[in-house]
Amino acid sequence: MLLRTLKNTYLITLLLLCGACQPTKQQPNVSFYYWKTFFSISPYEQQTLQKNGVDTLWVRYFDVDITPNDSIARPISVIRFDTLPIKQHIIPVVYLKNRVFEQIDSTAIEQLSQQVFGLTNQINQHKNLQPNQIQFDCDWTDKTQNQFFYFLQCYKALSKQRLSATIRLHQVKYYDRTGIPPVDYGVLMFYNMGSIDASTNNSIYQKNNAQKYITSLQHYPLQLDVALPIFSWGIQIRQGKVVQLLNKMYLNNFENDAHFTKIAPNRFKVTQATFKGGYYFLADDEVKIENISSSDLSEMAEMIHKNTKKTINHLIFYDLDSLNIANYETTTFRQMAPLLAR
Repeated sequence: MLLRTLKNTYLITLLLLCGACQPTKQQPNVSFYYWKTFFSISPYEQQTLQKNGVDTLWVRYFDVDITPNDSIARPISVIRFDTLPIKQHIIPVVYLKNRVFEQIDSTAIEQLSQQVFGLTNQINQHKNLQPNQIQFDCDWTDKTQNQFFYFLQCYKALSKQRLSATIRLHQVKYYDRTGIPPVDYGVLMFYNMGSIDASTNNSIYQKNNAQKYITSLQHYPLQLDVALPIFSWGIQIRQGKVVQLLNKMYLNNFENDAHFTKIAPNRFKVTQATFKGGYYFLADDEVKIENISSSDLSEMAEMIHKNTKKTINHLIFYDLDSLNIANYETTTFRQMAPLLAR
């Protein structure tokens, strides 16, 4: 009896030791994009950051676009700061319109890299920020990859910083054609997967479309982080055709408005002409709301985890806004991280 007890104790101890020897899985750090022209963190947003253990914000500093009058590429919509200092580390993000690289030559690209470098440094110095990296957001194509990649090389030579670039699903699947950007790592933008149309499909996330591309992730050679969507928008439809996209519009904007009648879980019909949120609607127009649920986020994270064996260092949500985060439970965002652990 004593011998059996000793054996059982030994086995239990051995199992506990083996369990303790199992390597701890690494979860990605949870962070957010900040995509406004005026940087001001509300108490509610700061509380969300704290409860989800967020120590990094990816902040859009400015866009780069071609000026129609003189065809010169230059920064526009430069951010202004209010709430500083904050506890979170800031990583600058610069959004470059693809058409910039359709119209400028190598000399102009070199000049643009110097201009972007100078303005980024100016913003950092003004707010006493010292980021060691920067991210460039550009939906380049096979026709503009050489120009965009040359811009990245020029900027790297100037800054000596770590660079990252946003990566779309089509750039993952067809990387032999669209190329691999010369950066330290990429961020997979896992959203905007379908057409903005009058159908019942959700253009922000379509599982069927995602599945057509996501299996290519396991072969993509660049280290990737992941960005998931938490934004919502509306689509104004007239006689079966899209009129316009309604930014920052949510279900609750229409549910208690007598000018709109709910005809489906995410669809409304205009009962009489009216203005709403700065948009004008005619009678019989329809509004389709597209958003992302918590279960959608879980499904997306699980799909990514299934199709890559690489460690994901950052899980970034697009984007930090009180109107966006109010649609989720307070700790929803950190609950997605274990689904991507390696």
